[in-house]
Amino acid sequence: MWPDRLCARRWLSRCRLEGESNLNGLREGNRGVVLASLHFGPFEIMPYWLRAYGIITTSVRTRPPDFLKALTSYQYSLSPPADVPVFLFAEDLTPLPRFSHVRKILGPGRGLVVMVDPVRGLQVDVPFFEDRMFRMSTGAIRLATMADADLVPCLIAETSTWKFAIHFGTPVPRHYLGRSPDMQAIGAHLLKEFSKVVSRYPEQCKMRLSRAMWPLTENRDSDVSVGAPHAAQSH
Repeated sequence: MWPDRLCARRWLSRCRLEGESNLNGLREGNRGVVLASLHFGPFEIMPYWLRAYGIITTSVRTRPPDFLKALTSYQYSLSPPADVPVFLFAEDLTPLPRFSHVRKILGPGRGLVVMVDPVRGLQVDVPFFEDRMFRMSTGAIRLATMADADLVPCLIAETSTWKFAIHFGTPVPRHYLGRSPDMQAIGAHLLKEFSKVVSRYPEQCKMRLSRAMWPLTENRDSDVSVGAPHAAQSH
C-alpha cells in the first residue's frame, strides 16, 4: 500500500468516516485527543487513512523487526505531513514519559492512536458483553489524563473488498478523567462504544484482541479482582 495515494478522491471514496463530529476538540485545536483502539479489522492501515483525511495523528506501535525497517521507514515518509511522525514506538513510552514530553506529542490539535488490548503495562479488568471479561491496558487513559486530552474510541472495519469504515465513538465524559480517573467507568464506556462495531463484524477480531477477553465462570465471578489496575505478567 502506498499512503501518498490515499489522498486522491478515488481512494478516499473507499473509506468512510462515522461519527467524525466526536473529534470536535481535535478539529478546533482546543485540546489533543487520544484515540483508543483495538487490534480489530485492518488496524494496520488506519493511521494512513486518518492522515489522508487530514486527521493528523501519530500511532503507538511496537518497533518493527530489523529486516523491515527500511521498507517501513520509506512507507512512513509517504504519509503527510512529513513533520508529524506516523508512529511512536511503545518501547519509548514505557514507562510513561515526563509530563513535558507528553504535552509535546499530545498538545492541542494533536492526536495519538493507542491500542488498549496489548498485554503490556498496567491493566484493569472490565466486564465485556454478558459473559466476558476484558483486560484493558490503561496507557491510553493515563496519557489522556496527563495531557488533559479527549479520549475517543476508534475502530476501523472492512465493510467489503477494499471498502472500509472508521468509526469514532462518543468521547469519554470529561468528569471520568481527572487526577484519579475512574478506570471502571472509562473502561465500560470504551467497551460499550467498541461493541457497536465489534458486534457488526465479529469475524474481524484479531488474536491480540481475543487474548484480552475470557469467559466468566458459571457464577459470573472472575478469578481476578475487578477495578484495581495491575501490571501485566510475562509468561
